[in-house]
Amino acid sequence: MTGGVVFRVADALFFLPATVARKVLPMPDVARVPGAPEDLVGIALVEGEIVPVVAVGELERRAERRPKSDRSRVDNRPMLVCSYLGETIALVGLDMVVTGHLDGLEGNRVTHEGVHVPIFDVAGVMSRLREGRWAV
Repeated sequence: MTGGVVFRVADALFFLPATVARKVLPMPDVARVPGAPEDLVGIALVEGEIVPVVAVGELERRAERRPKSDRSRVDNRPMLVCSYLGETIALVGLDMVVTGHLDGLEGNRVTHEGVHVPIFDVAGVMSRLREGRWAV
C-alpha cells in the first residue's frame, strides 16, 4: 500500500504519492502574471510562500480566461499543493477522488476500485512553467 491522492482531470484519473502531494486547500486569491503560459492561472500566497497556481483541466483554463466580472466567485475550489524536488506548485481544475492508502505502486501507477491509475507528471508541468519569455 502507498499513501497519496487520486484525482480526476476531465475523464482521466491520476495519482500523486504523499511524498509529492502535500495538502488540499481551498483556492486562494491569485495574482495574474503577464506573459505567462496559458496553464499558469497566476501566483498565490500559500502559508507564507508564493506558489505558482497551474490549471490542469481545460474547463479551468477556459474559466480563468473570462473576465473576472463574468465569473462566479468560487472560493472553495480544491487546490492541490505539491512539492517536487524542493519546489512548490499548486494544481487546480481537478476533482479530488480519494486520499489515503491505496493498493501498491505497480511501476508508474496504483490501483483504485479495480482501475489502474497512472502517476501525474508534476515534473512535466513544472518544466513547462520554466519555458518562454515570462520565466526568469
